Amino acid sequence: MKKYFFPLVLIIVSLVISACSSRAFAADNTTRILNEAWTAYNIGNYKKTRQLVERLAADGNPRAQVIMGRLFENGLGVEQDMAVAAQWFQLAAEQNYPEAQVLLAYCYEIGAGVPKNPQEVMNLFGRAAEAGNAEAQFNLAINFGQGLYGAPKNEVESFRWAQLAANQGYAQAERYLGACYEYGFGTNANPQLAQEWYAKAEKQGLSRDGSVFSFTQQYQLPQ
Repeated sequence: MKKYFFPLVLIIVSLVISACSSRAFAADNTTRILNEAWTAYNIGNYKKTRQLVERLAADGNPRAQVIMGRLFENGLGVEQDMAVAAQWFQLAAEQNYPEAQVLLAYCYEIGAGVPKNPQEVMNLFGRAAEAGNAEAQFNLAINFGQGLYGAPKNEVESFRWAQLAANQGYAQAERYLGACYEYGFGTNANPQLAQEWYAKAEKQGLSRDGSVFSFTQQYQLPQ
């Protein structure tokens, strides 16, 4: 038995290395396909986009599922179908993919492809926000600030989520945070910090005009 031990170990090591290499190659190939698909999407070649991502989406890749959802959401290269779009977003959201959770939350917000469901709106935004998604964090700031979708009105909680999103450079949250500091909403008033956050938002094209606290972040159904 001893004379076969070392060759057996070498065979096992070789098989492990081969398996790892195959997985790495598959991952690299998937990334390449997704990047190519996103480029095609951004230049308006939607037929190619679908050809590239459809199989990956069917195989369970959440990024590909989101892209498929966006195609059906906007009627790009396919007939617009919000129910199908929501189904793709749902599949990706179930894998804790934050972008899909945000998109599905908007669907539940206005009843696009799914029934309106305030609880799901908050649930999905909450999961995505906890994962660090800035858009979801800002939505929670709005919801807690105004007491929307079953969220208790809580200025401190609104400020906390706005701050998390603003710290990631999310322009609407930067403007919102400026208003929080200006009016002492959820925090102590601080004119200097208010100006600093307003300035950051303005660099991204958002002026301080309008009533920031009555703002509602809403999904707009594509025409």
